[in-house]
Amino acid sequence: MPAQNTPDSLSPNELRALRLRLRRARVALSNDQLDRHSAAISAHLLRWLQRWQPHCIGAYRGLRGEVDLTPLTVALSRRGTRIALPVMDAKRPGRMHFHAWAPDAPLCYNDFGIAEPCSDAPRIWRREMQVVLLPLVAFDHAGNRMGMGAGYYDRYFARRRFGIQRPKLIGVAHSLQAVPRLPVQPWDVPLDAVITEHGWHALPARTRHNTHT
Repeated sequence: MPAQNTPDSLSPNELRALRLRLRRARVALSNDQLDRHSAAISAHLLRWLQRWQPHCIGAYRGLRGEVDLTPLTVALSRRGTRIALPVMDAKRPGRMHFHAWAPDAPLCYNDFGIAEPCSDAPRIWRREMQVVLLPLVAFDHAGNRMGMGAGYYDRYFARRRFGIQRPKLIGVAHSLQAVPRLPVQPWDVPLDAVITEHGWHALPARTRHNTHT
């Protein structure tokens, strides 16, 4: 089922099939394609972040097929930006926190095989981050995001936990992960913007900040 034919409403089986198909599509990208996409996305983000100059940003260490932000976070850290990476909460399944990371800091691996700061890394709180870069499986042009299905980011960034201090949520993806429309649940947290190898994707409902480069 091609992405452009995604229906307005998906059954649970169709949603699982879409998630699986797009995960396979990004894993199927060659190393050269992944490197080129990651470099282009990092360049777009670096130009914007240099202009906006947040003091602290959240990022991620991803799986094979996801956009690699490691060079970007290394460059930002060396310029004085504080970097936070997600850490799965071992005592509360389905929950995560953000902890500080620097280029010389070790990384540990969680049960999903994802690199994350080790348990002794300082915790960074939501109110400290001005921008968070999120991985995703699919996104639509209204700013809705499909993740891996566990709901970690939706729980962490639930709107009721934020007032004016809610960080800007930037989805990071390959352009092949775009779909016309995703079903939305009450607990889903929308994105403020999406960046792919082609640049910023316009989100009509998300006009609170300028992301044009």
